[in-house]
Amino acid sequence: TTCGMWVLIMFGRGFEQVNGERQLLIQEGRVERWPSHMQPWMSPWTRKGMRTEFCHAGGCDRRLSAEQGELAHVAQRLAAALGPLADALETNTPHALPVESMLTAPKKASVQFPEGLRPELLAAHEGSVAAFERAAGRGAVVDLKTSLATPFVLSGVAGLGHIVGASWNEAGLLLTASSGSLAECGPSPIEGVWSCHRSTATPLPAGLRAAVASRTASGFRAAAAFDGEETLVLLEAGADGVWTTAGEVHAPATEGRVMVLALTESHLIISLSDGLVLKRALSNGATSKVASPYASVAWHGACSMGGDRFAHLASGPELFLSGPL
Repeated sequence: TTCGMWVLIMFGRGFEQVNGERQLLIQEGRVERWPSHMQPWMSPWTRKGMRTEFCHAGGCDRRLSAEQGELAHVAQRLAAALGPLADALETNTPHALPVESMLTAPKKASVQFPEGLRPELLAAHEGSVAAFERAAGRGAVVDLKTSLATPFVLSGVAGLGHIVGASWNEAGLLLTASSGSLAECGPSPIEGVWSCHRSTATPLPAGLRAAVASRTASGFRAAAAFDGEETLVLLEAGADGVWTTAGEVHAPATEGRVMVLALTESHLIISLSDGLVLKRALSNGATSKVASPYASVAWHGACSMGGDRFAHLASGPELFLSGPL
């Protein structure tokens, strides 16, 4: 054995003197040793005499020494091609809110709310803003042209719990209660009474911290924030009123907590306790900041008045308007 080893060494040395170093044992490829993975059978040197492809480090699977530039170019082209597909696949998964600022300074509206009314929620429709108290079942409709606030009381909402969200369109008012139940109301108050009745839609899941629902052509759409969870859940219900999850969105990473949600046909409005208001497109997730935190005022709800026009409710109560008026 010893003699054979010495013969091999001397033969190899002579071979390398004539043909070049590291050319006796070359990487001939790999053999399959079932049921294990493909394993190299020869020394981990390459045909080019380079030791950049050690198989024990996975190198013999990479082959990057001579092709690194070409592979990098291919990888860039592949990333560019698959980028839109990855974005599309992420629309129904939780993701953080990238914020593009589109701020306009809010202006205080010259509105005098009825004595004793302390609204915290807003809903807007056709130049009017409805402001609601959460618990007392009353509010006021503000005509933005005349700045007149007309009080009303809600009927048919007893036993549903506190109001946590409201949406208003040509079909009428839709209220979301803390119990998860929805209340459908008429287009406007009549003689100071806004008549409502419990919706046939299945109540939203329990544990709501903030929620809002709106009507769609096929049923309902809702957004909800639950106690102890960091994501906002988007839900949809068909004509049968049964809710299914349509997606999730991570709540904004700010000091403010989500207080009020509002929905339009195309956007989700997120109002935080520190005054930050975000508008998120339901189609592609594009998010804009429409109001900055404002520490000296206790902010409550916000709603869209169409386009880039928004109404903000502060303690006092005071109504602020932003965007083109």
